[in-house]
Amino acid sequence: MGNALKGMIAGFVATLILSGLMLLNSTMGLMPQINIVRMLANLATLSTTAAWMDHFIVGVLIWGLLFAVYDGVATRPAHWLKGIIVGVFAWLMMMVAFMPLAGAGFFGAKIGITALVGLLILHLVYGVVLGATYGFLGVWAPVKAAVILTKEEKAELIADGPNPYTMDSADINDHLATSSPSGKTVLIIFGCLGGFFAMLVLAVEFRATLGF
Repeated sequence: MGNALKGMIAGFVATLILSGLMLLNSTMGLMPQINIVRMLANLATLSTTAAWMDHFIVGVLIWGLLFAVYDGVATRPAHWLKGIIVGVFAWLMMMVAFMPLAGAGFFGAKIGITALVGLLILHLVYGVVLGATYGFLGVWAPVKAAVILTKEEKAELIADGPNPYTMDSADINDHLATSSPSGKTVLIIFGCLGGFFAMLVLAVEFRATLGF
């Protein structure tokens, strides 16, 4: 599995967790002033559904892919620590760019310090989940490396395994025994999770219409 795909899947999982916390906050009314989806909707005059979509685009494509790039150029620290760094950076970008545009003031001056701390905690949770999931995917579905064989190894494979002359060298890995799932399996699993979460979001947003 390539780094870009791992980054997007990790970003998707992290955005799911973040969104769950946001829905919990919205349902319980703990900090109504940090409703990110409502800010997005008001900023760009979007529907609630469109605002949620933008929220996932940012979390999955932008920060997920940026994390993959960051991990590709930095060998240290651990993935979850890299996630914290990305989470803090995302929070800073929100404070200096998004908050003023959303009418909350530079660094959220109009919503109070409690809301700022709450947003920081949400971004830290996002970052930890992003980094931890990315690292887990690297172990669970590792990247298959190309194999360059010597003449003796090629002769052995002709007798005992797939013919290296009839396939790309990277494809030889596909015939080796492995307990790691394929990228398609991973995508199916997270696709099911995404569908479940989409139904949950719709149920919460339209609970009054649905009668519960």
